Amino acid sequence: MKHSVVTRLKAGASAVALLVSGLGLGLATAGPASAATCYGGAVKFTKLIDNRYSEMYTTSSACRDINLKLVYPATSVQVRVCFFTAAGNLNYCQSHYRTANADIWRAVAVDVKDNVKYRYQFESNSSVTAYTAD
Repeated sequence: MKHSVVTRLKAGASAVALLVSGLGLGLATAGPASAATCYGGAVKFTKLIDNRYSEMYTTSSACRDINLKLVYPATSVQVRVCFFTAAGNLNYCQSHYRTANADIWRAVAVDVKDNVKYRYQFESNSSVTAYTAD
């Protein structure tokens, strides 16, 4: 009986070591987890017809980029980011529009600092529904 208990303890210790080693591998791959954290804080918005700008947003520490995921229309839109001062005055807009496609995250502006005010500017006056993650 003593041998059986020792064998069970060794088997249990091996299982725990395998579990811990598997968890360690999961922690080493931070890419998908950080993307989930970034997009997990996404905010849905609708830009109405005859308005080219979204509402004002402020970047957070969740993402390094300003990301857009188009919901409507179900094709694509041309969009750029306009940056504003802390007081809410226009600082500048990106020089080029970028294509955002439906149901795909698009980094419209990259390597943006935290606490920066911005708005999306759309090339078209059409209605747009999308998610933003910053």
